Formats: sequence, C-alpha cells, structure tokens
Amino acid sequence: GLAAWPGRTHAVPSFARQTGKSCAACHTVYPELTTYGRAFKLNGYVSQECEQVADAASGSTRLEIDTLAPLSAMLQVGETFVKTPEATPLAAPDGDKHGAAAFPQEFSLFYAGKISPIMGAFIQMTYEQESGAFGFDNTDIRVAKLFQVGGTDLIVGASANNNPTVQDVYNSTPAWGYPYAGGNESVATQIESLGGSVGGLGVYAFWNNLVYAELSAYRTAAQGGQSMDAPDISGYAPYFRAAVQKDLGKHALEIGTYGIALNTVPDQEDPSLAPRDKVSDVAIDAQYQFVGDEHIVTVKGTQITEKQKWNYSQPFGSTENVNDSLTTLKVNGTYYYERMIGASVGIFQTTGSTDAVLYGPSNEFANNSPNSNGWIAEVNYVPWYNTKFTVQYTANTKFNGGTSNYNGADRNASDNNTIMAMAWLMF
Repeated sequence: GLAAWPGRTHAVPSFARQTGKSCAACHTVYPELTTYGRAFKLNGYVSQECEQVADAASGSTRLEIDTLAPLSAMLQVGETFVKTPEATPLAAPDGDKHGAAAFPQEFSLFYAGKISPIMGAFIQMTYEQESGAFGFDNTDIRVAKLFQVGGTDLIVGASANNNPTVQDVYNSTPAWGYPYAGGNESVATQIESLGGSVGGLGVYAFWNNLVYAELSAYRTAAQGGQSMDAPDISGYAPYFRAAVQKDLGKHALEIGTYGIALNTVPDQEDPSLAPRDKVSDVAIDAQYQFVGDEHIVTVKGTQITEKQKWNYSQPFGSTENVNDSLTTLKVNGTYYYERMIGASVGIFQTTGSTDAVLYGPSNEFANNSPNSNGWIAEVNYVPWYNTKFTVQYTANTKFNGGTSNYNGADRNASDNNTIMAMAWLMF
C-alpha cells in the first residue's frame, strides 16, 4: 500500500532540558539542525547547564550525570488518503480503501543526552502502527573529545549506531532527509534501506569547523521480525563520509560525499557455498542554510548511485542481468517565517537499468524499469517549538517504470498520489 509512514526525528526536549537552551538553538524547526546543533551532536551530546550529580575519587571525576534523566517521548497521529483506491484496503482491515486513521502513527520513547563527560547517546524505542509492536529505532551512541592542534579545533570521536547516516549532522543524507514524515514509495538504494537491520562502529574527525571525515563498518544485526527483507551482509560493509562546510554568520554551506559497499549472502542455509552479490553506493550531497531573525531558508539535495553485481542472483534466475545500476535523486527547499509558518517542496527521481526479471510485470513494473519520479509539497504550522502540524501532498508523475497501466491492471502513476495530515508532538 501507499499509506505514508513517518520518518524519524532527533529533536527531543531532553536535549533542551540538559543544555538549558531552547529548541531553536539546535534546530531551525525540528528536525533540521543549525550550526550549534551540529556542533552539539559532533561533541557527543554532552553539553549541559542543568544540575549534576558528581563524584570524584583520587582527584578524578568518576561520575557526572544530570539530576533529571534525559528522557523524552514523541507522538505522531495522522490520516492519509490515496487518490485512487487499490482492490484491497491500504492501511487497516477496518479502514476504507482510501486509507485509515493512524492513532498513533508512531510513538517513541527516547534516552537522549549525556552519559558521561565525554559520552552521550540518542536511543529511540518506537511503536509503529504498521508492526503493532515496540522495537529499536534510530540509535547513535558516541564518544567525543575536543583537542587543540596548531591553534585550531579538532574534534575526534567514535559512534556506534544502527543506520548508516543516522550519525550524520546534515539533513541532506537519508536518515534525516526530507520528507521527515510520509514520502514516496519508489525503489530505494541499499544505503536508504538498511536502518534497523545493521550495527556499525566508526570513527570521525572534524577539523577547524571546516572539514569532516568518517570511516565506519557495518554488520547484519536484524532484530526479531524487523527488516526481514534486508540483505545478510557477508563480513563487514565499509562506510565512508567526507564533507566540507563553511559558516558565514547567518549563512551555512556544506558539500560532501558518502557511500557504502556490501557483499550479501542470499543462501541462508549455507552461506559458505554461495557467491556474493556485490552492491556499492556512492553519493554526493549539498546543503545551504540561512537562519535570520524572521526568515529561515534551507535548500539541500543528494544523489546516490548504486552499482549492483548479481553474482548469485543472476545464475539462479532472480535477475536478468549480471550488472545493474540504480540512481536516486532528492532535492528540496524549506522556508519558515518566525519558525512558525513554513512550507517545503521537493522532487524525487529514481532511474535504473532495464531488467526483465527484477522489474518485470510479475512485480508490477512497466517497461522492465524501476524509473519513478514526482514531487512532494507540504505546509507546516509550529505554534510551539515542540509541536508541529503538517499537511503534505505527494504527486507521482511516473511510478515503477510507467505513467499509465504500470501494473498491467490499469493503475496509473497518479493513482498513487497521497495527501496526509499529521500532528507531531514532542515532550
């Protein structure tokens, strides 16, 4: 179905309680980070102004924690409609064919804040309507230390997390990218799809408030029934990230690259006998941000190019080609007036190789192609910094390779257009 399930957020009030600063210090409007918010995350979530419980032994601090536990919660409720109903209900057995109310659409509990003077965490547990259960969501536990090198600042840190790019500080990468809730349902690359099914550890450095670099490695770490469609990674999947940023008063600019390479093991019974499928993603991204007293503008985008070598899948008939490719593009812009009234618009595009098996009629693709494109527009009202009301419209101009009759049953791309109304509450 095409019910628009929510994205993720890392704007939680426990950070505000810990730092003694308003949400507006770290965010334009959540979840977009400001320059201060990016620095707070890179330094390990440890800045604080609240009262501490501390203990010192032999002249060294052995305990330093907040008197108030860094706990928060998030609630999303909404209603989503699809333009033309499918043959069966989309979202719930007792909903109509156009969709159903989601109450809650998502409910999350967070531990978000300082653990020790150099360690902090963002840990999210989420109940989703789709699964009807709680499970681990985006998690980032990090250690960071600030050094002075040649009269310049150098932050060195390490991150343990469960979603490539969840540790990133820019809103151009997949984990924190637009749309922050809802969106399209076209074919995605691996780096956009691994969240919750992997575990990773990496190191990073941020030099002179200018250059960021990271190297990480991920392994399969599926939890229970979650992410069962995710590939089983053979060994470790290396991940890299590099970016250059420049802060110019109210303006901030970033340009960078990131990527991951993984060998997958389709033969679950005896992976030692299976040749590996090889998938590599390489992306470029950029972000511009203006934060004024009344006006806020953010423009950002990313393009991910995936190379696929089906050493296992093609001989066993799961793909037509040995080599395929897939490219996704997302570009969007957001404007807010006084952080209260805002609007966003973005385009999305997926293009890829023609493959009669992978994207054949039996999988409801037209022209043996994954090509899809469209646009997303939304308006937001933020009466308080921790409360957001959203109306979003998603238009599909091409879907699963076609504009009309893409599934062989007279369903057009525009039939999948959706409108969603949602309340997003943080407390």
